[in-house]
Amino acid sequence: MKLIQSSLPGVLALGAACLLATPALSQPSCPAPARFAGPPIHAPPAPEAWPAPATFAADPFPSTVTAAFDAVLARAVERSEPLSLTAALWQPGVGFWSSRWDAPGVEPRPLHWWASVGKLAVAASVLQLVEEESLTLDAPLTRWRVDVSHGDQITVDQLLTHTSGLFSANEDLAYRAEPHSMNVDEQVAVAERNGAVFCPGTGWRYSNTNYALLGQIIEIEDERPWSEAVQARILDRLGVDGRVLSADADISDIQPLGPPQAGEPAVDPRWPGAAGGIAATPEAVIRLLHGVLTGELLATSDAHAMLASSHQMFGAPQWYGRGLMLYEVPVPDGPPQVWIGHSGGAPGAGTVVAWSPSHQAYVAVAFTGRSSAEAVANGLLAALAASAAR
Repeated sequence: MKLIQSSLPGVLALGAACLLATPALSQPSCPAPARFAGPPIHAPPAPEAWPAPATFAADPFPSTVTAAFDAVLARAVERSEPLSLTAALWQPGVGFWSSRWDAPGVEPRPLHWWASVGKLAVAASVLQLVEEESLTLDAPLTRWRVDVSHGDQITVDQLLTHTSGLFSANEDLAYRAEPHSMNVDEQVAVAERNGAVFCPGTGWRYSNTNYALLGQIIEIEDERPWSEAVQARILDRLGVDGRVLSADADISDIQPLGPPQAGEPAVDPRWPGAAGGIAATPEAVIRLLHGVLTGELLATSDAHAMLASSHQMFGAPQWYGRGLMLYEVPVPDGPPQVWIGHSGGAPGAGTVVAWSPSHQAYVAVAFTGRSSAEAVANGLLAALAASAAR
């Protein structure tokens, strides 16, 4: 079978994308103030691009529409190599659909791991602490750690936006040769050994180390383990079917990842920690995004500010804000469609959750094995649009 290609050029598995990067070798000299030297910052989404508050309801779409959604999943299975594929689509006030497919011989388990989509919940927890005045976005990292180079210049905001310059510990060549769990202290040690990628605030580079440090900040400010804090602040508050994975979590109810391809390191869903530690159903992840964007979890002004200054990712048509991504999805014979959400991935798994203003709908897709979550999501939204046009 042929691997389905993403309809978003350049989309990469966020848990593994940076593994191909060349490590830094030394700590640069970083005079202040910093000036960003990367690609142009993306303008904030238009006010009408953001979703309106709505109460979740699982009322089904008409059978003709659900049949079109089911056909999208069937084509994805035919054209790629998933072991398990699950998806959901919610159009507030209209309908909800969810489904999953598992390969013959694969035991279905209730939850899928959503990889870096978990950063959205961690970012929302940090922004809640900002709202509670427990910390500020411009607070320096030295408030919590004094052993990080340029820590007096690295801010909470830079950790959220991946503009700190900190080396991502999962890029380390020794780690790739022998992947394993690392706590935050070990990740900092790896980052220090490799050196900063750039001076704080002068560039953009996806780094799981940023979110490991945000998890530690949550622990210190909330006075409980980061996983318990995020569980209580986000998933429990929403009342959804999902959980945040601690380092010693039982993962027997989580769909196992597919085998990594040659040269890729194996990953355990517990290893990324605060950089990607949520297991859930696609419905739960849709409600997470809706809760962040529409006032359930954050003030809407703070949610909108998550994309006030977004940096281009990997040279692709996608941009990163404060734990939230902005996509420009190519459309034949027309301007690109905007998505607001987050992608995630690792060897053997991939995920996406997004709000599409053009379709006034949320979509979430997760797979194990080989596929493209973004391509499946795009197909589902196209099927929704086609059904509305009939």
